[in-house]
Amino acid sequence: MIDIKNQVVRGAELLDAGKFDDDIRNNHMNASEADGCIRKQWYSKHGTPKEEEMWGYARRGQHGEKFLVDSMIAANVPLIMAGKDQWSLQDKDRRISATPDGVIAYEDEWIGVEFKTIDPRTNRSNLPKSQHVTQLQLCMALIDQQVDRPAGTKFSRGLLIYMDASNYYDIVQHEVLADPSILDRMTKRANKILDTKDVAMLDREGKRNGGKECQTMCPYKEACGVAPEVASSRKVSKGGLIDKAAVRYMDIKDSMDNLKVEQDSLKEDIKNELASRKVNKGMVGNIEISLAIAKGRASLNKKLVKAAGIDLSPFETVGPSTERLTLKRV
Repeated sequence: MIDIKNQVVRGAELLDAGKFDDDIRNNHMNASEADGCIRKQWYSKHGTPKEEEMWGYARRGQHGEKFLVDSMIAANVPLIMAGKDQWSLQDKDRRISATPDGVIAYEDEWIGVEFKTIDPRTNRSNLPKSQHVTQLQLCMALIDQQVDRPAGTKFSRGLLIYMDASNYYDIVQHEVLADPSILDRMTKRANKILDTKDVAMLDREGKRNGGKECQTMCPYKEACGVAPEVASSRKVSKGGLIDKAAVRYMDIKDSMDNLKVEQDSLKEDIKNELASRKVNKGMVGNIEISLAIAKGRASLNKKLVKAAGIDLSPFETVGPSTERLTLKRV
């Protein structure tokens, strides 16, 4: 009997064959992955064999995007550079590429758009996701750099549009302000991904939030050493106090690291939401939120002091010696 699932997967792969330009993909950091795990991006650019990918949700996103594009055009929304007319843009000097989902081209303003489908169980208080904000801002920056538009037409904002994959009429949108500096800021990351010779020099950023990105979204888990079977193969000696203490110490450290990363991510979410609302204060229940520019700390540049011929050693003090305990996984 015919195996429908296998035939559908095979057919989907054939439909995708030749859709992507390998030269562009392998020699540029793409906007859609720019804010994802840097190791995952490195593996994708350096010929690392993939584990089997069964990413039905990626196909879901393509169909959701088509529905949104066709519906908006049918409603006479002036949508350009979308659907079959998408443009692939590259900044060859900065080695950054993007394929924007489209632009709403009004006579006096252009608005960038990025479409995303979401699981119905998604916690919408976490939207928009920072990686989606970065993707849209990179797309807008490349459009601004390379696509001519009528003189005087504003192009300073975009819309992240999220659609529930189980209910196509359940749609929410978030305004994202353009970031004129984003191409310059992301160039260093692009060079790091493309030029680093040894992946061991790059952080496993996918381990953030408890490693969810590693375990559910990455086809390089085994190569990276984060696959469940790799982790479980490590033998832990038992019986001695130091064994139990060391294992527990590392467990706590991992939890603290993950919580810190989650806290930093939530901090960015809050700042992005304040920016989208164009405010710097707010209240959530009994929690007061405020965003202000803090004055930079003054510091002493010892190299410049030394170059000026000033000897500060008579004013230096040395504290008592301390013990330094270091634990790391090998």
